Amino acid sequence: MKPQHALNFIFGIYIFIFLTYLFGPLIIMSITAFNSAEFPSITPWECFSWRWFQEGKIAYDGQHLAGLASDWRLHDGLIKSLIIGTGVVILAVPIGMAASIVLTQVHSRLRTIFYSVSIMPVLFPGVIIGISTVVLWDRIATIGGEGFIADIGRNGIFLTILGQTCFISTYCFLIFVARLQRFDQTQEEAALDLGASQTQVFFKILIPYLMPAIASSAVIAFLASFENYNTTVFSILSDQTLTTVIASKVRLGISPAISALALVIIALTLIAAISYEILRRREDRRKKERQDLLLFEQTKDSRLQKNEKKSFKIPKSVFVILFLMVVGIFSFNQLIKNNLYGPACVTAAEEAKKSKFSEQLKLLQQNQVSDDALQEGELGGNQDYGDIFGDPNLFKDFGGFD
Repeated sequence: MKPQHALNFIFGIYIFIFLTYLFGPLIIMSITAFNSAEFPSITPWECFSWRWFQEGKIAYDGQHLAGLASDWRLHDGLIKSLIIGTGVVILAVPIGMAASIVLTQVHSRLRTIFYSVSIMPVLFPGVIIGISTVVLWDRIATIGGEGFIADIGRNGIFLTILGQTCFISTYCFLIFVARLQRFDQTQEEAALDLGASQTQVFFKILIPYLMPAIASSAVIAFLASFENYNTTVFSILSDQTLTTVIASKVRLGISPAISALALVIIALTLIAAISYEILRRREDRRKKERQDLLLFEQTKDSRLQKNEKKSFKIPKSVFVILFLMVVGIFSFNQLIKNNLYGPACVTAAEEAKKSKFSEQLKLLQQNQVSDDALQEGELGGNQDYGDIFGDPNLFKDFGGFD
């Protein structure tokens, strides 16, 4: 084997291990959402079921395990997370953009100091930010007395928005700074020389140039707010977001409904990413076609003109979709063939659990010891051991009780 081939082979193994480490837990969690067992697991596999996406189930011991569609705590936490994420985007994006614009306008000697101060919040622990936000606004609410100030000063959603904005705006600031480093300021100078006002320059030149950064910072701000926990758990007070609800469920005992929620979030993320990539490639293709058409029209020498015949090409994504469909159909047929799908499988699994639970309950009842039996000494009560220290000859050899 040539050294280059060996290096490529080792690099391929490394990439495989890295991707497995990165996506393995997500794949396993997604699979557990379809197992009918009460606890998220792949082995032992009971039945393929959609129950954790729907109403859940009543366990064999009578406990109700809510599914994704019937868990009101998850619904309430999701709504509040969306509200908080939207509020953080509304505040963090303008703050980050304003700070980045100021950074480009200040004197070079102050630029380093201003940059250091601007990124400082991201270096603070989230716990400190959450606690300090609550303490500050509680003091403001106390000073303000009863009324609007007291209400918002003790509102968990409001405090969480402020606490998260404190450090998420730094992420937006860094994105805008990276974008503005490639901005040609002579465009603004030319517009001002032609009679445009500062407002017109800002909205006609700077904002269109910053639109990609605005979109990117908005997405990052929303995602950072949506998944934040360490700041939220202190600033949310009596309310709950999706992350705090999931954390409380993990402490009390996780259910496959969390796996179902994770699968839905992963699916939405993939759909959004794929849609964005499709739109981006379509826009790039249209831009290239316009450039080629312009070049074709401007070319006077016919020898430089190239007539390209458009040929139909099947997209590679079609083959990927067909492969996934074949794998899905084959897997579903195997589930049906092995009686791992359908109401009959679920009923049989539940009956087996109930039978096992009944046997364990009977065994506990048979081994139950009454208080009377313990007192009478039948199983080692006071009659056998209660008067052991009443014998004066017990410790005679040790010099006791004489």
